[in-house]
Amino acid sequence: MDIKDELMDVWDDVLSPLFDELSADVSIELLDKSATATDDLYDEASDGKVYKPPVTIKGRVKIEKERLTLPGGGELDVDGRMTFKTKDLKENAPELDFSTRISFNGATYSVAHIEKSSQVAGDFLLTRIFIKEA
Repeated sequence: MDIKDELMDVWDDVLSPLFDELSADVSIELLDKSATATDDLYDEASDGKVYKPPVTIKGRVKIEKERLTLPGGGELDVDGRMTFKTKDLKENAPELDFSTRISFNGATYSVAHIEKSSQVAGDFLLTRIFIKEA
Protein backbone atom coordinates (compact mmCIF):
# COMPACT_ATOMS: atom_id res chain seq x y z
CA MET A 1 0.00 0.00 0.00
CA ASP A 2 1.49 3.35 -1.02
CA ILE A 3 1.06 6.73 0.65
CA LYS A 4 -1.81 7.76 -1.66
CA ASP A 5 -3.80 4.66 -0.67
CA GLU A 6 -3.12 5.32 2.99
CA LEU A 7 -4.22 8.95 2.68
CA MET A 8 -7.38 7.92 0.82
CA ASP A 9 -8.16 5.37 3.56
CA VAL A 10 -7.85 8.12 6.19
CA TRP A 11 -10.10 10.35 4.06
CA ASP A 12 -12.72 7.62 3.59
CA ASP A 13 -12.67 6.32 7.18
CA VAL A 14 -12.16 9.47 9.25
CA LEU A 15 -12.10 12.81 7.47
CA SER A 16 -15.01 12.35 5.05
CA PRO A 17 -17.49 11.30 7.79
CA LEU A 18 -16.23 14.17 9.97
CA PHE A 19 -16.76 16.58 7.06
CA ASP A 20 -20.38 15.36 6.76
CA GLU A 21 -20.92 15.67 10.51
CA LEU A 22 -19.78 19.31 10.52
CA SER A 23 -21.68 20.24 7.34
CA ALA A 24 -25.14 21.61 6.62
CA ASP A 25 -27.72 20.71 3.99
CA VAL A 26 -27.37 22.89 0.91
CA SER A 27 -29.85 22.93 -1.97
CA ILE A 28 -28.43 23.11 -5.50
CA GLU A 29 -30.50 23.91 -8.60
CA LEU A 30 -28.83 23.38 -11.96
CA LEU A 31 -29.95 25.29 -15.02
CA ASP A 32 -31.94 23.11 -17.42
CA LYS A 33 -30.19 24.21 -20.60
CA SER A 34 -32.42 22.16 -22.88
CA ALA A 35 -35.60 23.78 -21.49
CA THR A 36 -34.25 27.35 -21.29
CA ALA A 37 -34.70 29.45 -24.43
CA THR A 38 -31.56 31.45 -25.25
CA ASP A 39 -30.86 34.48 -27.38
CA ASP A 40 -28.76 33.47 -30.39
CA LEU A 41 -26.60 36.59 -30.34
CA TYR A 42 -25.71 36.76 -26.63
CA ASP A 43 -26.32 33.11 -25.62
CA GLU A 44 -28.34 34.37 -22.63
CA ALA A 45 -31.73 33.19 -21.35
CA SER A 46 -34.38 35.10 -23.33
CA ASP A 47 -37.60 34.04 -21.58
CA GLY A 48 -36.40 33.30 -18.07
CA LYS A 49 -34.30 30.46 -16.79
CA VAL A 50 -35.70 26.99 -16.20
CA TYR A 51 -34.07 24.94 -13.44
CA LYS A 52 -33.91 21.22 -12.79
CA PRO A 53 -35.38 19.95 -9.51
CA PRO A 54 -33.13 20.82 -6.56
CA VAL A 55 -30.71 18.33 -5.04
CA THR A 56 -29.56 18.55 -1.44
CA ILE A 57 -26.00 17.72 -0.45
CA LYS A 58 -23.81 18.33 2.57
CA GLY A 59 -21.52 21.35 2.46
CA ARG A 60 -19.48 23.53 4.79
CA VAL A 61 -20.87 27.06 4.62
CA LYS A 62 -19.34 30.37 5.60
CA ILE A 63 -21.45 33.44 4.86
CA GLU A 64 -19.11 36.41 5.08
CA LYS A 65 -18.43 39.27 2.71
CA GLU A 66 -14.87 39.19 1.45
CA ARG A 67 -12.73 40.20 -1.50
CA LEU A 68 -11.37 37.20 -3.35
CA THR A 69 -8.11 37.49 -5.27
CA LEU A 70 -8.37 35.39 -8.42
CA PRO A 71 -5.47 33.37 -9.85
CA GLY A 72 -5.01 35.89 -12.71
CA GLY A 73 -4.67 38.75 -10.22
CA GLY A 74 -8.20 40.16 -10.52
CA GLU A 75 -10.45 40.67 -7.53
CA LEU A 76 -14.04 39.64 -6.89
CA ASP A 77 -16.36 40.66 -4.06
CA VAL A 78 -18.26 37.63 -2.72
CA ASP A 79 -20.84 37.06 0.01
CA GLY A 80 -19.42 33.77 1.23
CA ARG A 81 -18.14 30.36 0.30
CA MET A 82 -19.28 26.76 0.42
CA THR A 83 -17.09 23.68 0.36
CA PHE A 84 -18.35 20.35 -0.95
CA LYS A 85 -16.84 16.93 -1.40
CA THR A 86 -15.92 16.77 -5.09
CA LYS A 87 -17.33 13.25 -5.29
CA ASP A 88 -20.76 14.47 -4.04
CA LEU A 89 -20.81 17.25 -6.64
CA LYS A 90 -19.89 14.86 -9.45
CA GLU A 91 -22.67 12.47 -8.42
CA ASN A 92 -25.42 15.04 -7.71
CA ALA A 93 -24.58 18.25 -9.59
CA PRO A 94 -22.16 17.35 -12.41
CA GLU A 95 -23.08 20.43 -14.48
CA LEU A 96 -22.34 22.96 -11.72
CA ASP A 97 -21.48 26.31 -13.29
CA PHE A 98 -22.14 30.04 -12.93
CA SER A 99 -25.85 29.64 -13.79
CA THR A 100 -26.40 27.38 -10.76
CA ARG A 101 -28.57 28.56 -7.87
CA ILE A 102 -27.59 27.54 -4.36
CA SER A 103 -29.91 27.92 -1.36
CA PHE A 104 -28.99 27.84 2.30
CA ASN A 105 -31.01 28.96 5.35
CA GLY A 106 -33.69 30.59 3.18
CA ALA A 107 -31.28 32.70 1.13
CA THR A 108 -30.47 32.11 -2.54
CA TYR A 109 -27.02 32.59 -4.00
CA SER A 110 -25.36 32.37 -7.38
CA VAL A 111 -21.96 30.86 -8.12
CA ALA A 112 -19.26 33.51 -8.51
CA HIS A 113 -16.12 31.34 -8.61
CA ILE A 114 -15.27 27.63 -8.42
CA GLU A 115 -11.96 26.13 -7.33
CA LYS A 116 -10.79 22.63 -6.54
CA SER A 117 -8.76 22.02 -3.40
CA SER A 118 -7.23 19.29 -1.22
CA GLN A 119 -5.44 17.37 -3.94
CA VAL A 120 -4.13 13.87 -3.23
CA ALA A 121 -2.06 12.39 -6.09
CA GLY A 122 -4.10 14.00 -8.83
CA ASP A 123 -7.53 13.62 -7.17
CA PHE A 124 -9.28 16.70 -5.77
CA LEU A 125 -11.21 15.79 -2.62
CA LEU A 126 -12.96 19.14 -2.10
CA THR A 127 -14.45 21.84 -4.31
CA ARG A 128 -14.86 25.37 -2.97
CA ILE A 129 -17.64 27.54 -4.40
CA PHE A 130 -17.59 31.30 -3.82
CA ILE A 131 -21.08 32.77 -3.84
CA LYS A 132 -22.94 36.04 -4.28
CA GLU A 133 -26.50 36.79 -3.24
CA ALA A 134 -28.84 36.24 -6.16
